[in-house]
Amino acid sequence: MRSDWLAQYLVRHAEPLNHAYRLARQGDPVRFAATVSQFIRESLDPLLARLDHWAPEQKSALAETAYHSGLTMARHGWLTGDHRAVTDLLFLQVLPDWLSPHPEAAPRMMIQLLNALTHLPETSQRARLLAHWQSYLPKPGVTPDTLLVLGWMSGLPQFREAALEALRRHAALSTALAIGDPELFRHPWWQGPERGWYTRHVELGASVWLGGDFTSRPRLVVSAGHTLVQAGADCWRLHADAFGQVLLPCARPQVTSQPLPDGVEVPDHLRLNWRDVDQPRQCLERPHDWVVSFHTRYAVLVIPKVGDSR
Repeated sequence: MRSDWLAQYLVRHAEPLNHAYRLARQGDPVRFAATVSQFIRESLDPLLARLDHWAPEQKSALAETAYHSGLTMARHGWLTGDHRAVTDLLFLQVLPDWLSPHPEAAPRMMIQLLNALTHLPETSQRARLLAHWQSYLPKPGVTPDTLLVLGWMSGLPQFREAALEALRRHAALSTALAIGDPELFRHPWWQGPERGWYTRHVELGASVWLGGDFTSRPRLVVSAGHTLVQAGADCWRLHADAFGQVLLPCARPQVTSQPLPDGVEVPDHLRLNWRDVDQPRQCLERPHDWVVSFHTRYAVLVIPKVGDSR
């Protein structure tokens, strides 16, 4: 091992570490053991070797947190396959560079970053967040707000309002991230000065027969200022902007909901976004986009009001 300190730590704390391992183990025991062993050799060991200048108690606190995090990552497939490259970037580059000046806060900072990464459903989104993170490496005091902003910009539109508030609290953050005037992001389809406007329509949802969630053709409902999508007994809240689009499960609204009527006239310029055989069911105009449901499709479309779609 590169870190003599870690080798000694693993021996001294073998009993509690083995107990945690037995509680976390799942699936093929041989494969799980090999995965965790690889994590210790190729992720944890290089990390602690880079931080060898820390005091022993500081290294011990981080090693314990990182080991338990590694067990969780093993259970969720973060140590194998396509995600291995993201884990390598995290432990071999991002964490050593970021945590080194902050030994006292390091365990908390690492958990904050890992929690943010777990919210992102795709490996590519986690890699994108880490790439942004590596270029900035925030101090402990601004880490939560930076995670809000970069989590939102990596594909979590449900964090949009909280992220915009974070940008208003930390004026220097938008400069450090090179995203231009934060007030321009009040329009949800603005991507920043480099990429400009997001202009493509977005299709969300699918039938259960095709691996989706809809048991029937979806309907649009407005409740407490939010756009909801209902299909059968289930309900989702629509979150959509230039950085991500998602339907998140929610409780069905009661008396405050406003179901949209079927058969509303659709502006002609919107029809370019679907096939002639498709039959629009509902059309909801919102301040910055349109949302359309169909009689013939198990999906809803979100059409930004930019360019030709205004």
